[in-house]
Amino acid sequence: MRLTSSDRKISLPSIPSASSKRRSRLLLAVWLLLLMPMLLLLVSGVYLFLRPRVQALSLPRLPAHLTESDLGLANWHEYQQPLPPQPLSDPHLPATPQVDSSLALLEDAAGQALLTTGQVERGLAYLQAAAQSDPENLRYNNDYRVALRDHQRYTTEYTYFSQLAQHTHSPNVLIGLALTYVDQMRSCPTPPDGLVCQAQESSRSISILDTVLAAHPYNVVARFARGLNHLYWPNLMGHLPLAQVDLQYAVALSKLPSAMSSAFAPQAYMALGDVFAKDGQVEKARNVWLNGKAVVSDSSMLDSRLAIATNQLVNEENGPLRGLGVFVDTSLAIFWKTGR
Repeated sequence: MRLTSSDRKISLPSIPSASSKRRSRLLLAVWLLLLMPMLLLLVSGVYLFLRPRVQALSLPRLPAHLTESDLGLANWHEYQQPLPPQPLSDPHLPATPQVDSSLALLEDAAGQALLTTGQVERGLAYLQAAAQSDPENLRYNNDYRVALRDHQRYTTEYTYFSQLAQHTHSPNVLIGLALTYVDQMRSCPTPPDGLVCQAQESSRSISILDTVLAAHPYNVVARFARGLNHLYWPNLMGHLPLAQVDLQYAVALSKLPSAMSSAFAPQAYMALGDVFAKDGQVEKARNVWLNGKAVVSDSSMLDSRLAIATNQLVNEENGPLRGLGVFVDTSLAIFWKTGR
């Protein structure tokens, strides 16, 4: 059987019309519009599922209407005054240090400037005069004490503050004395030989801070100082629960409106997280630091803690971060300076 030419018809694919293409594009756009909310919901759900879960911290309840005096922050706006920019060329700077409250800020600045030029004895003399001119002033006492510490004048440091404490048992003076014992831990032999020496100095510091907090339980400086004292003890000595209590108070007190510098909050959160990390409670530690990030989002110190691998965190805490032989930075400037 042969096919004729009329029987051989070739079927060609139909070419969609322009109107058909437009309808297809419109239909696709409609489907995308309908699917977009579902896709966004799915992506959001995945993000919420994968992101770190931040649980609220268990913090002590504070009495209502605590004053700055209750927190140990009375008149702290004075501590935030900038130092004179060129103190050594200031015509009001006396040629020899004078105990005069009106000159204290200038002499404090001059003392620090002299130390940077290597004139240690003269610099310390001006810092001492500033501290003597206002014995209740934590800023001047702190600057003098830290300078003595950094130049390993531990005996001078202790003598000055112990004699000051014989005349007044005010919280600020006692806090300064308590911190001299922590500073003296730097003169102890390297652990493990120096463990007994360090334990004795820390215990003396804690004992003084116990006295301050018995009368002033919401003094944030004393709370933080005692919490750090407990934090650096070896785990087996049982000080971590005590550190936790004090540092929970420090975090809670950092939330109150006051003259306190915002630089303190990340320090408080970091230290509280370190308590849990040192104890092996890694997730609790990270939760504390994430809570801190919610308060101070740009904190580099909290970022550095969160960047430590979870399987390395306990060793880091019991080693170079808060371990034996690690010196405590006892400077109180974090309470009034920014950028720490």
